[in-house]
This record gives sequence, C-alpha cells and structure tokens, in this order.
Amino acid sequence: MSQRPDPAIALTASDAPEAEVLVTERLLLRPHRPDDIAAYAPLWRAPPDGVAFVPTLDEEGAWARLLRLVGHRRVFGFAPLLVTDRVSAVVIGEVGFARFRRGIGPDFDEAPEAMWIVGREHRGRGIAGEAMAAATAAFEARFPGGRSVCMIDPANEASLRLAARLGFTRFGRTRRGTSDLDLFERLSDR
Repeated sequence: MSQRPDPAIALTASDAPEAEVLVTERLLLRPHRPDDIAAYAPLWRAPPDGVAFVPTLDEEGAWARLLRLVGHRRVFGFAPLLVTDRVSAVVIGEVGFARFRRGIGPDFDEAPEAMWIVGREHRGRGIAGEAMAAATAAFEARFPGGRSVCMIDPANEASLRLAARLGFTRFGRTRRGTSDLDLFERLSDR
C-alpha cells in the first residue's frame, strides 16, 4: 500500500466560497443556489443506466441534496459545483469534491471525495471530463498536496475511463446495498 499524505489537509472555509466560478471552453461551473431547484431536480430523476448506487431522487430528495451542498460549501469552503452550458445556462450536471462520510472507513471517509454526474441528454460529449479537469485543478490549487478518493460501479465504463484520465488508481473495494464498488485514490501532484 502506498504512503498517503495526511487526508486532514487544511480544508477550511475560504472568505467567499459561494463566489467560486470556473469557466471552461463550453461550460460554467458554479455553486448551487436555492433557486436552481427546478433545473437541478431533473438531473437526479435519471441517473446513469446500470449504476445501482447512484440514487434516483424525487423533488424533495433533490431539494435536500441541493441544500446540503449549499451548507457543505459554507462549512468546508468547497462542495460540488453545478455544471451549466456557457451559452444557454442549461443545467448539464454536477461535479467536484465533498466530504460525504459514507461509513466506508478512514482511508475513504477522511479524504475529499470526487463525484460527477451528467444529465442523460448530455452524456457522451466529454462534458464530465472537461468539467472534472477544471474542478480538480481548482480544488488542488486551493488545497495542495492532498489525497482525494472516489467510488465507481465496475459496470460504469465511462466513469472508469474518466477516473483513469484524472489520475485515480484503484485501492480497494466496498459494498453499498447490493452493489460492489471499486474505490480509487488520487494523490495531488501539487
């Protein structure tokens, strides 16, 4: 097993974490706002096919998730970002890092967890890769020298390819509900 940096790197709130905005060639990534709910909820009604551990959320569940991420940003100074099209402002997905504390164990729970989801009608166009490249670079610029993790259903080939491109390597496996999931880690090169 590789030597890991301390996962408790200084993940403290910045002066204005709600102001974080990232712009890529096609996308604008920004913090969630309560008035995003109408555009946000449909993202969680149709999670990726064949990925058992990604929840399907009704309006109430999407609202609770959105508010949780607003609060997460206030507490930790970071949270996943809403991904929108730069031109149309249509909500496309959600990407970034969080402290979800899934009860997997300290090797996983104490590190920031990377996550990405793209709306069904926007998949297969490289959006997750473009958004996660920007989110990862921004996160590591703010919190250098750390370790991040993610978990992926082994049937989700697109996410496995993206994780590899982002520099995540497999370090374990866990079971959530009826699904076996692979655990990945990424050591910051900053």
